[in-house]
Amino acid sequence: MSDLRPTTGKFRRGLKAVVRRLLEMSGGVTSFEQVTRVKSPALSKYGSPDDEMHMPLDVAVDLMMDTGSNGILSFIAAELGYKLVALDAQHFDGDLPSIDDVAQVISSLNAVVQEYAQASKDGRVTPAERRRVFNEIEKAVQKLRSFQRMVDAATTGGEE
Repeated sequence: MSDLRPTTGKFRRGLKAVVRRLLEMSGGVTSFEQVTRVKSPALSKYGSPDDEMHMPLDVAVDLMMDTGSNGILSFIAAELGYKLVALDAQHFDGDLPSIDDVAQVISSLNAVVQEYAQASKDGRVTPAERRRVFNEIEKAVQKLRSFQRMVDAATTGGEE
């Protein structure tokens, strides 16, 4: 059944290597077991290329928080065709979004529509076209989320 997996052996080995490096950064498995729910024998397996067991998501988050590295997430994002952008790079001043901010949201949605129209004009969507459409969708989602954070910062801080 493993041959049906969408991830490749190369990707899984790379993921193990990232986990191994972060475990070393955390002071090793004995040290890291003090700040997570998993004990050192299992942690060793998560970094071992000879073991098929991978680190659970919550433990991976513990590891990234402990080391201050987003390495696991960045590695996965890159495999999926994305890159991480720190949210703290966005500065919201607490003012309501402007009409220009609204126009940027609309523009990003228009880009989705245009890309999809181009991709589907022949009645089918190729894998490359699908990736381009999904890329525009992701950009639009990020723009909407940014807009949402602007509205939230300008109102009662998310309280209802």
